[in-house]
Amino acid sequence: MIEMKKLTRTSLWLSFILIFIVFSSLAFSQEWRGRGRLRGVVSTEDGQPIPDVKVILQHVQIGANIEFTTDQKGKWVAANIRGGEWAIDFIAEGYEPKKISTTVSEVLRGKPIEISLKRTQKNIVTDKVTELLVAGNELFDQEKYAEAIQEYQSILKENPELYIIHKNIGNAYYELEDYDSAIRHYELVLNKEPDSTDVLIALGNMYLEKGDLEKGLSYFNQIDMGKITSPITFYNIGTSFFNKGEINKAVEYYKKAIGLDPNLSDAYYQLGLCYLNMNEKEDAKESFKKFLELAPDSPKAETAKQMLKYLENESEPAKVCSL
Repeated sequence: MIEMKKLTRTSLWLSFILIFIVFSSLAFSQEWRGRGRLRGVVSTEDGQPIPDVKVILQHVQIGANIEFTTDQKGKWVAANIRGGEWAIDFIAEGYEPKKISTTVSEVLRGKPIEISLKRTQKNIVTDKVTELLVAGNELFDQEKYAEAIQEYQSILKENPELYIIHKNIGNAYYELEDYDSAIRHYELVLNKEPDSTDVLIALGNMYLEKGDLEKGLSYFNQIDMGKITSPITFYNIGTSFFNKGEINKAVEYYKKAIGLDPNLSDAYYQLGLCYLNMNEKEDAKESFKKFLELAPDSPKAETAKQMLKYLENESEPAKVCSL
């Protein structure tokens, strides 16, 4: 997965008011066009550009798919795309495919994405493999996760060396909330790429979902935070800590997310919840005000307004709990 495609779900409780919030993803329309831009270059491990690489982009939240091809210098550009989390597959004959995820801002201009592909002894990326991968991704976008798993497994049946496909399968099992199966497939990728930030984050989240905070943190602690460029990654880690009652740690990661994307409105919303739990009312007010400034039409805007009203009118301490 790419760095856990969903924003993690949270719930809250206030004195005198019981409010349940199930938050699974950011609300987006079905349009993939926007003011964002991605660009990059694909090269061999020794730095030679690779032309004609298929670059397949999926918008994680809305399920849009667009495809590009690298030019003779290995370069590609995706212009006028919507902000948010994008998963990207790089596929070329004679090379092992690679899958990454990144966050696009419609305000800030990101650095070029530099990808190196490893040569293979045989041509394992055939037209059939590409066809199966695209079909699996489309089924995933349609939330037909069991069917997507079948397509991904068909790839591995013919090409078991394409271990990266286990990440796709892990993502699908995650959506099915079959965390044990997701963990098994993520670990197969981690055995090949022990420093994979995406997989370490995925495994950490899986164990947190299972209620094993210590095991989850053991994976997060292996991550070089300096290499993380996606604010959604920090957001998800923060929400994992929030749901486990580690409020101070949650604040730390929500602030990291905002540091990468000052316009990530949901991070301010979650900070507001954290500060409520810590009874730091002024900070909570500022966080909810910033959220409303950035996302006045959000489905959570009315709740944020109610919280602000509560904070301004109530003298009793407010508490937020994970359910």
